[in-house]
Formats: sequence, structure tokens, C-alpha cells
Amino acid sequence: MVKRKQRSKRSVSSLPKGLPTRGGGENPFEAVHRAKRPKHDVVNRPTMKSAGPSALARSIQQRQEAIQAARKASQSANVFQDKRIGEYNPEHSQDDKQIARLVRERSQRSKRSQKFNLDGDNEELLTHKGKTLDKLTAADHIILSDDEDDDFGGLETDLHFGGGTQKASIYGHSVDMADVYAQRKNDLDDIIMRRKILKAERLENKHMQEEKIETMDEQYQELANLLQFRDKEKEIREYTASRRNGTLTKEDEEFEEWNKELKTFQFASTKVKAADRTKTPEEVAKEEADRLQELETRRLARMNGDFDSDSLADISDEEGYSSKVTMSKKRRKADSAEALDYADSDDDEGDQRKPRFTPDGLVMVNRRGEVVVENAEEEDGDDEEVDGIANASMPEHAVETRILANYHAHAQFDGHESWFEGVVTNVNKDVESGKVSYDITYDDGDFEECVLARHVRLPSEAVVANVNQPCETDKTAKAKLSKAKSRARATIPYVFEVPTTLDALHELIAAHASTGEDASTIIDRIYKVNSVRLDRRNTERMQNFYDVLLRRFVAIGDAIFESGGGGPQLGRYKQLNALLKALYAMAQDAPDSATAVWSRRLGVLQSAHAKRLRDAELDTQDEDNDEEITAWPSTGVFLALRSIGHIFPVTDRRHHVVTPTLLFLAQIIGHTPVTSLYDLVLGVMCSGLLLEYSKGAQRIVPECLVFLADVIRLYTPDVTTSAGAFALPSLGAASTMHIFTSLRLAVSKFEASDCLRLSLEKSRINGEEIKSAILASALQLTEMAANFFGVPQSSVTQESFVVLAESVLSLEPKSRQYPFPKVMQQKVSDCVSAISKVCPGGLRAPLRLRSGPTIREKAIKSLAPRMEDPSKYSLSKDKGKGATQAALDRTRREYKREHKAVARELRTDAAFFEAERRKDKEKKDSSARAKRHKAFSWMEGEQATMNQQVRQGGGLLSGGGIGAARAKAKSAKVGMKKGGKL
Repeated sequence: MVKRKQRSKRSVSSLPKGLPTRGGGENPFEAVHRAKRPKHDVVNRPTMKSAGPSALARSIQQRQEAIQAARKASQSANVFQDKRIGEYNPEHSQDDKQIARLVRERSQRSKRSQKFNLDGDNEELLTHKGKTLDKLTAADHIILSDDEDDDFGGLETDLHFGGGTQKASIYGHSVDMADVYAQRKNDLDDIIMRRKILKAERLENKHMQEEKIETMDEQYQELANLLQFRDKEKEIREYTASRRNGTLTKEDEEFEEWNKELKTFQFASTKVKAADRTKTPEEVAKEEADRLQELETRRLARMNGDFDSDSLADISDEEGYSSKVTMSKKRRKADSAEALDYADSDDDEGDQRKPRFTPDGLVMVNRRGEVVVENAEEEDGDDEEVDGIANASMPEHAVETRILANYHAHAQFDGHESWFEGVVTNVNKDVESGKVSYDITYDDGDFEECVLARHVRLPSEAVVANVNQPCETDKTAKAKLSKAKSRARATIPYVFEVPTTLDALHELIAAHASTGEDASTIIDRIYKVNSVRLDRRNTERMQNFYDVLLRRFVAIGDAIFESGGGGPQLGRYKQLNALLKALYAMAQDAPDSATAVWSRRLGVLQSAHAKRLRDAELDTQDEDNDEEITAWPSTGVFLALRSIGHIFPVTDRRHHVVTPTLLFLAQIIGHTPVTSLYDLVLGVMCSGLLLEYSKGAQRIVPECLVFLADVIRLYTPDVTTSAGAFALPSLGAASTMHIFTSLRLAVSKFEASDCLRLSLEKSRINGEEIKSAILASALQLTEMAANFFGVPQSSVTQESFVVLAESVLSLEPKSRQYPFPKVMQQKVSDCVSAISKVCPGGLRAPLRLRSGPTIREKAIKSLAPRMEDPSKYSLSKDKGKGATQAALDRTRREYKREHKAVARELRTDAAFFEAERRKDKEKKDSSARAKRHKAFSWMEGEQATMNQQVRQGGGLLSGGGIGAARAKAKSAKVGMKKGGKL
């Protein structure tokens, strides 16, 4: 056998093989000589104490201790585990989660833990003498004398019923009852005396205070006579009379609505709950969506005739009464049996005339889809007849009559009634129509005018109405149900799917909307029901809907240019306001989606503008179309660009939407040719939009100021001779056109007392008044720009306003040939005074591409050697460099040093972390190895014992079980040799 080499056992503290290790031992060169022990002790020689570690070693040690503490803290950090029931199970709804959590909470409760919970809902009640505490009466709280604790052993009885010299034991001491009685009497006398003294002191203080007040009244009597106190009752009477006669002051008219609203708060409930926390936007959106879903469910139920759980609170009895009067009138006017049958139908829907959006405009359509021409006079007569019937059934009340009036019935929500007592102060009766109204003064001091007769009744009538209410309810129940059903069919749905195309949105509006306000309501409900805050999965659909709303915004703006506002039915300006609110709200919910839509839309507008510029260069015009081709964007596009300032911040240095918009507007102003008054109007509007966007950030847009200067230059007395003074080629070419050469003449004929404003409507742009409005707007924008930027900030600012100043001065408002009116002259004067603050007087130095030579450059170079001060000489790497380059190099070197230091620290920390990790691993491995070796040693000992027993034939064994085996082994009958194996 080959002899096995003895391997040296590796210690537990040693590192495994293959890991890098540093050589142990101290570096002899780092040892300090003073720290060494002296070889010989010398008398009177001071011995230096052992110096501690160096500053570098101490800092490294502190760093390692901090890292070690952070490492231990990171290893002992807890882990948050979300154990909410059903939180990450998509199959469970919110109700299932709440029910499961409630079951778990109830199961964990025990009666033993809730035994002493007095605020809980347990059924255990506290009792006293067999009665619960809430059923005890005052008689149960009487304490009888037998129940009192007599600590004096019958002393009170002895004192009141004789036994003056009797001895008694109190608290284990024997006392004389006469002494106890005398002490008790003295104590009571002292208490009474102190009370009397305090009462006398209070009375004396009161007299002194009254005397001081009388003295002060006498001293200030002359001053009090000079004060004048107002008569509040007289002021109230005068205010009521002024309001009745319509002679209120401007201040009183402004506070009239405020006073009315304040009165409504007096009747509101003063019991309010504690202030809750502010709801998150997600919670607010969830509540609004739930409300719309509930209203839609009720509307569908009414349409289907399901009124089981419907209280019909929004259908008042007066509406049923008016519908009955209307139906009786229609029956009288019916000419055929078919009309009578239609009027007597259960649905009670009338002729179903509703306005609809069509290509021909807004028309009225009946239930069969036929266009019906309305007769305004007939409708007015019908309304008057209904009012006459209603007023004829009401008794007339005299002045000073006590009545009950429905306070502000026209302002009540959903037919709600608020009846208050008052007195009739005046009766107003219309001679022509026969209508009666009352002026009522309520008992609380409030006053209301022109209260209709149906909203006034006597107190006795109110009692009778309450008694007969069941009968009247039975009579009007059918009318209310029919009214609710017809209203549900005519009501706009509360829940819509998200339309992803503009045609789909127009179909929804055409099917359900009759006015512009209805269209805005539909858009608002689509947003609230499908908000991104409700479900993040709606992001893609709402992003498409955002683009649809933006395109509709542009379409409505174009319709305003072609047809105007559309009157109260269409209300295009109100539609734009509603769309802008929806766009802003959606941008707040999903800023990334809104930014992406606007960026894509700006790219489309940029491409369309480039195409229009190419078409304008060809100067093509359709023979069948009289309209001129313009390269300027439409009115809808301009309004869409204007809305960006309301949706995104315009003061940021860079913005994904606002910055491209500013560049796009500047490109429109600088590159687009001007060929008509519409182009000129839109250019001035774009300039104003650029000023509005740049004033907050104090940015100067040269294209805006130059365009305004060229527009003002068009109004000079002789514009043809100054064609070369135009800075923009587009306006320079326009100065030769006839439509622009007559601008000065049109302004000189302007006779209005006030300057007009620019309009977005086509009918007003083509008029003669727009020429004066363009000049007034350009001067106003110039004045605003001068006020925004204030004092000159740089040569560029001054240069820009110098161009504007030259244009304004070239107007010559008092020219003999074409003088301006006084209103326009005042505008020019205000503009000049504003520009003079920005452009100070004196000659303006011309702009040069390069500045002239400096004094240092003009000076003759000295060839004499320059001697440096040896005391101030220093080695520097930045010698001979400029200040900027030297600062840059210093910063670069400092950055490099810091980078190396950080890398060095990271390497040191990494080495320390690795060493500590190895120590921990070695500690764990050593512990496991020691346990394993201990187990191996025990197993080897057991195995050795068994081997010895086998070799000796069981000689080491003892016990009854092995004795027979030993006897057989000795007799060799088992067939086993001695010393053999089993």
C-alpha cells in the first residue's frame, strides 16, 4: 500500500483556497520611531507614550464601522407582505373582497375579548338591582339612610336626640360628644362667616364698578353727543323701496345676488358632520360615475314603465296640473278623431316637436320625422292661455293678508317647495293678460317681489291641502307617471360609449342633442363615465376621444367664421368653452396622452401649412369658386392654438407642446403671404397670441414685433413710396395692392366714438369697419408689448422697439390729406409714450456683425521682458490660458480627482464587504463543520464498539439475550469459530 501523505488541516479562520489574501504582518516602514520601546532607560529622559493609529487608519476604521452597521441593518430589514384577502385575485369583485374580509374579522372575534367593550354591539347589558341602566328612574337613585356608611357609629343620632355627656368611640378613639358637637358648630360658623365676607366683597366691587361707569359717562358725555347712530329700520325701508323702484346703486346691485344666496343658508340645516379628509381625484371620479349610472338606470326603468322603487320626487303636482291644462287645450283644438286619440294617449307626449341639427341648420321635427314650421304667435297665445287658466283658479288676496308663500319657487331644484309665512304688501295685476302677482314681506325680514298667484295661499288652505292630500294624490298619480315616462324618453342618456371617430360623435349628438348645450352635456358625460381615473385601461380609448374633441374644436371654430355664434340654440362660443374644460380635465388625468395628441396634431397642422404655402406660390383659383385661396390657417386652427395656453404652462423654458407652438406661430407670421383683409386680421391675432405666450417668461419674439411694425406702416399717408421700408417681404408685396393702399382713407373716414375690436366672423371681417379695427388692435398690441418688457434689457430689445417706434412715427396722425379721428390720434399718442420708455432718446448706433478693436488690441506691443514677482510665483497648469479655458480645465481636473476618489472608496468598500462576507460564510461553515465532525466522531466510536464485539464473539455484551449465543459459541455447536464473524 502506498503511504498516504499527511495533509495539514486548515484552520477554521483561514479562507478557502482560490480567494485573494493579503500578506499578514505590519509594514516596518509604517512604524513610527517614537512608538518603539527605548532600548535603554535613561534617567530624567521623558518617555513617549505609545502613539495611536494614524489619522488615515482612524478614518478607515470609522468608515468600516459605518459600513458594518449599514450591512447589518440591511440584512435585518423586514419585508412587507401584503396579506389583504383577495387583493391580487382578479376574479373577486370589490364586494366579494369586502365580504370575505368581514367574515374573517367576525371569525377572529371572541365573546371573551368583547366582554368588557362597552361601545360594542354585543347583546350583554349592564344591570343594577335587576334592571338595565337605561331603564332606571330617578327614584332608583335615592340613597336611603340605612344604605349610608355610618363611620361615626351612631354619632349623628346621639347628637340630635340627647346623650350630651355620653362617651363614644370614633375611629377606635373614645371622645366626648359635647366636644364633638362644639367643634362641629365652630366649623359651620366659620364657613358661614367666610361666605358672608365674600358676598360683601362682591357687592362692594359691583358698587365701585357702577360708580366708575357713571363717572366715565359724565366725562365722555360731550363726545357722545357728537356721535351719530344710523337708523337701521329706516335704511331697510329705503333699500326695499329702491329695489322695488329699480333705483339701486351699483354697489347694492352687485351684492343683491350675494344677499339672496346668503338668505338660503339661513334655512339650511346647521347640523353638519365633522370635516372629512379631502377626497382624491379617483374617488371624486368614481362618485360622479356612480351617480350617472344610477340616473341612467332610473331613466331606463321609467321608459319601460317600472315605477316600483321610484319616488317620482322630481315630478311635482304642478307639472301634472299644467300638463292636464295643456291636454285639455289640445283636445279643444283637435280637428279630427285621430288628433283626439293622439291627445288622449297614455304617454301624453304632445306633438313631440324637437329641434335637430340638419345640413340646412336647426329645424323642428315632429314624431314622424317631418319638418314642422313653428308659429311663434300661436305658442305665445297657448302659454298665455295656460297661465290664464292657472291664475283664474287662484283667489286674489288683499294687502296686509297673512299668507304662506313658496320662497323663490323659480330657483328651487327639482320642484322642491319651501313655504314661509308673510304679509302681502302689494298686489300687481297686468291689465292686458290678467296675471296677478304679489310683493310679500316674510316674518324673518326678507322681501320678495312678483310672486305668482299659484305660489301663494292662505294658512287654512294649507291645512285643507294636507287633509285632502291622499285624494289629490290619487287623482294626479296617473298624470305624474305619464309625465315621468315622457320625460325619461326625452331626457339625454347619462351613460355613453366612447366614440373613437368624429363621425361617431356627430351621430350621437344628432340623435340625442337639440341645442349646443345638450351637445356639451353629452361630451361631459362621456368623459365622466369613461375617465382614465376610473380604469387605466381606458387610456387608449380616451386618447382617441381627445383627438376627436380637438378636431371638433377646430370644426366649431371654422363654423363661427362662416356663420357666427349661432344664437342661443347653437351657442358655439359656449360649446368651445365646454370643450376647452373637457380638454383641460383630460390633460390633467393623462398628461402623456394629451401631449402625444397635441404633438401629432401640430405636426399635421405644420404639414398642411407647408402645402398651403406651395399652393399659394402657384396662385391657382377655381373658376366656380369666388373665394380667394389663402395660405393662412383657418379660424378653428387659430382658436385651437389659443387653447394651448389654457391647457399647458407657457412659462416653462422648454415644453413638448408650447415650444413647437411658438415656433409654428412665428413661422406663420414670417413666411405666409398677405393677400386679403382676412390674412391681415389673422396675422394680427397670431401676433397677439405670441405676445400672450411670451410675456410671462419675458421672451421676445422678433417676428411678432416686426409684423406689427409692418402692419402699422401700411397706414402711412403714402404707403406706395415706403414699400422698401417693410421688413417682411409678404407685407412689402401687399403694400402695392389696391385693398391695402386704401386703408388710410378708410381710417380717416372713421367716425365712431370708440375703437372697434377684431372679430372672428366672416361677415364682420369683410366690412369697412375692420380696417380701423386692425390699426387700433396693432397699436394696442404695441403698447402692451412695451409695457410688458419695460426698460430695455439688451440691444436686441431696443432694436426691435426702434423698428416699432419708426413705424408709429411714420403714421402722421394729423396729416392734412388723411387726418386720423380723435380716438385714433389718442391711440397713437398712448403708443408713442409707451415706446419712449423702452427706447431712450439719442442717436441709435447701427448694428454691426463684429465689434471694433479694443484698447488692448490697438496698443503697441511691448517687447521688453516681463518680470514676475518671485514671491507670488506658483506652478500652475493654467498658466497662459484664458479665464474661461482655465476655469474649464480646473473643473475637469477636479472632476477627475473626485472620480478617482469615488472609485477608490468604492474599491475599498467592496473589499471590506467581501472580507466581511467571507468571515460570515466561514463562521457558518465552521459551525456546520464542527457539528458534522462531532457526529462523525460519535458514529466512528459506535462503529468501533461494534467491531470489537464482533471480533470477541460477543464478549463485551451483557444481558439475557446474548447469554445463549455465548454458550453456544463456547460449545462450538453453532458452527462459528472463536474469533470468527457471525
